[in-house]
Amino acid sequence: MYFIPDLMAVNVNQANYAQHWEQMFAQRRMVENGDMQMLTNARNAGLEVNAGLLTQDFWRATDNQIIELRNQETGMDIVNDLMQVQTVLDIGYTVKTYNRVSDIDDSASISMDGQSPDAFDHVAYDYDGDPVPIITAGYGANWRHARGLQNAGVDIVLDSQRAKTRQYNKKIVSLVLDGKSNINVGGYQSQGLRTHRNTKKIDLDASGANIDLTTATVQAMITFFQGSAFAGQLDANFIDELDVLWVSPQIWTNLMKIYVENGVTVGSGKDYLMKFIRVKDIRRTFAFNANEMLGYVRSRDVVTPLVGMPTNVIAIPRRLPHDNYNF
Repeated sequence: MYFIPDLMAVNVNQANYAQHWEQMFAQRRMVENGDMQMLTNARNAGLEVNAGLLTQDFWRATDNQIIELRNQETGMDIVNDLMQVQTVLDIGYTVKTYNRVSDIDDSASISMDGQSPDAFDHVAYDYDGDPVPIITAGYGANWRHARGLQNAGVDIVLDSQRAKTRQYNKKIVSLVLDGKSNINVGGYQSQGLRTHRNTKKIDLDASGANIDLTTATVQAMITFFQGSAFAGQLDANFIDELDVLWVSPQIWTNLMKIYVENGVTVGSGKDYLMKFIRVKDIRRTFAFNANEMLGYVRSRDVVTPLVGMPTNVIAIPRRLPHDNYNF
């Protein structure tokens, strides 16, 4: 979801990733060249104009700030953890479909003569998919403010970007966790990790597992995680263990309580619990509340964020020296 060198080097969709990178810079160069030509024409006509804002140093500061702020939004910890299994698509994809294979006849014979089998059937395909929407945000600066504040050592454009990027990142987290209910492409509804139709849900209320993980004892949690509600879901989906289980701050606080066994302190409840459950790591996220938790196997064939275009900033062309800077 971001242009990060390490991810660009190892991403399975490296060609798409690189293409997005080149297209972003091509668009920036086009606007830069137009801006410089416009300013040159203005000077030649006798107008007093500034030196222009869109320099290489400006874009470097812009991109560095995007990466800096990506870790400062609640819930972005989950997004960052899944970036290593993201799927980067061509921008033309408005929906990413995938097929689901049916069962096949289970007859297979063991014999001495090896005659032809009774059944020659084939699998059937069912299709599912997810929309790939675009998150767009704009910000800008009055041309006079930009000139005056630059002289004072303050960059109003970068300050505006910082404020708007925080709002943009909130939308990313919301889209990843919950989707966007009003987006439906070709019959495929936009849904997120905790709302998706393919996410297995566990009922913790009295009608289900009947446990409050924010107050439950360690022994009660062991029983829950080893029981049919949790471990049964793993078995039904052929999962040995989850790579990470994200929990709310309230569950985390309960897990961090000191656990004493036979009068001996053996560590936190989490430390003891991890010996008995099929989870590699438990982490806290402030994106969840009360009894909310979310676990997954960090594998692209299980869960993969769909990226139609990594986050980038482009400038809107200016036609006159007194046009504002907008991005």
